[in-house]
Amino acid sequence: MKLKKFIPLILICCIFTGCWDKVEIDRKSFISIIGVDAGEQIDKKPKEVKSDDPYNGANVKRLHVILGSPDISKLGPDKGGTAEDIYVDTDAYSMEDAISKASAKTSRIIKFSHMKLLVLSSEILQHPDTLKEVVDYLQRQASLDRMMNVVIAKGKTEDYIKYKSKTEKNVESYIAGLMENDAGNAVLPVTLNKFLVSLNENGNIVLPAMEIDKDKKELKISGAGIIKDYKLKGYLSPIQTVNLQILKGKLHEGKKAIYKDGHPIDVSFNSAGRKIRVKDVDGKLIFDVYLNLEGELKEYHIDSNLASKNELSLIENDFNKSLKEECEQLIRITQNEFQVDPSEFKEYVRKYHPKIWSQKKKNWPEAYKNSVINVDITTKIRRIGVSK
Repeated sequence: MKLKKFIPLILICCIFTGCWDKVEIDRKSFISIIGVDAGEQIDKKPKEVKSDDPYNGANVKRLHVILGSPDISKLGPDKGGTAEDIYVDTDAYSMEDAISKASAKTSRIIKFSHMKLLVLSSEILQHPDTLKEVVDYLQRQASLDRMMNVVIAKGKTEDYIKYKSKTEKNVESYIAGLMENDAGNAVLPVTLNKFLVSLNENGNIVLPAMEIDKDKKELKISGAGIIKDYKLKGYLSPIQTVNLQILKGKLHEGKKAIYKDGHPIDVSFNSAGRKIRVKDVDGKLIFDVYLNLEGELKEYHIDSNLASKNELSLIENDFNKSLKEECEQLIRITQNEFQVDPSEFKEYVRKYHPKIWSQKKKNWPEAYKNSVINVDITTKIRRIGVSK
């Protein structure tokens, strides 16, 4: 009976207990963008240290990390839903050391649950061992949003993170908009999850690359960077990036042009399917890639006779030949110069041809390099716009 009397009291105490662990929102710093750059002493090798000796590298500047977060004091009902970023930067020997030092520079509690963008400098991508340490840190952080974007900055990340856009209050929103609204589809968006999975699997990934036009002082997405074995090998141009999307059968909306009868012809495309056939001939893989594209004619010239099926067929054939040449040229570059398989032929063979995969998986880079890849493109212009 006595216990029954105490149960209501216990329940009342639980219900009316306040938020004992509360932290006011203005005491938090919601990091939205991180830039990781090479430090001044990234090439400095520590003296031989035993694993059971104390590590005295706290002042070694191997990394330069900059954190950006919205200035919460500028948010409110009358101030809009977005705010300019404030920044904290630090030099450190590791990512964990950088975050610890950054926490000591701000009066707010650092939170990563609202991260939108990770920016890696082209210089940090020239140091595979350091990049592996950064990747290891990122994959251990449960608070990071795995759907945030990862991009390469050509140069110092600080120049990009502190870039002032004319259309957005913060750079992460501006860059996200560039990737989402790219009409030419020359951007390959990569999430943190895909970035980590691909690097853990084979050390290779294709990331969108940014650059700042020094003359116009404009930030733009400029093609993609090829990373092999945790090291940046080179870049694809915006045109090559579109062609890569075509080869993967994932072109959502791309624009191509040819020159015919003294006039440029602009057509927007999207992928309508991809089929691959592969066979092993005397130890060499032969791929036949069939790509279907659907398009809309955007501009030609007013005297053209597009009502004629023959005229459209001629234009389609010209585009087929042009795209075939560009795609096969890109394949040769990836085979010989980069020796990376960004078109995902490896995934196709592993999934649909296990017998061939069992023979080639131990030396896939060499098998891909020596393979013959034939591309066949079929373009159908479905729409020609409003006709006269």
